[in-house]
Amino acid sequence: MFTKIAPRYDLVNSLMTLGGDKRLRRAAVRMLGLEAGARVLDVAAGTAEIASALVAEYRFPISYSAVDLNEQMLEVAERKLARLRREHPRSEFDQMCGSAEALTFESSTFDAVVMCFALDDMDDPAAALAETTRVLRAGGRFLLIELALPDNKLLLELMKLRLLVIRRVAGLFGMDPVAHMTEEVESDRGAEYTISRCESAGLTLDNRARYHGGLVRAYVFRK
Repeated sequence: MFTKIAPRYDLVNSLMTLGGDKRLRRAAVRMLGLEAGARVLDVAAGTAEIASALVAEYRFPISYSAVDLNEQMLEVAERKLARLRREHPRSEFDQMCGSAEALTFESSTFDAVVMCFALDDMDDPAAALAETTRVLRAGGRFLLIELALPDNKLLLELMKLRLLVIRRVAGLFGMDPVAHMTEEVESDRGAEYTISRCESAGLTLDNRARYHGGLVRAYVFRK
C-alpha cells in the first residue's frame, strides 16, 4: 500500500489537510525542546517529513536518522535528505531500511525518538515501544503522534460520517492508503490506552496536545 503511494504521499497529505500537516509536525516537534547537537531517531519515518519540521523549528545543528521498512518511501526520503544536507551542512541526515521492532542501534543512543502515524500499523507495537525505550538515553524524550477521534459527541458523529464518505470515494478511485487512514482513525482506543501502553514500556508522560480539532494527538514521554 505504501509502496504504491510513495511518490505522491506528501502531496496527498498536504491536499487532505490543506497544508496543515506541515504545521502540525512543526508544532509537535517543538514539544521535544531539543538542544544543539541532539541526536534524533525517526522510526517508521516514511518520506522523512519530520526532518523538514525539525530544521524549520530548530535553528541549530542536529543529527537525524530515519528508519523505515519501505524502500520506496526511503527513496523519496533520500531526495529530501539530500536537499537538507546541502541547506544545513552542519547537521547530519541519514536513513536506513529497518524494522521498528528490531532496531540495530546501540542502547541509550538518542536524545529523542519520533514515531508519526505508525504505531498501530506495526505487527508488534509493544516490541516497537520496547525498542524505542532501549535506544533512548536516560532522560531522553519520545514523541508519538497518532490519529484520533474527537471527544465531543456531536463532532464525533459528524466525523464518522465524513470518514465514511472519504472511504467510499477513496475506494472508487483506488486510493487504498486514504481508505486505510479512515479505518485507523475509527480504531482509536483513546488517549489513556496510548499512555498505558507507553508506560508499560518504561516511559513517563511529560506532555500532550491535540491538533486539527482533536483528530490528531501528540504525546511526549520521557525515559
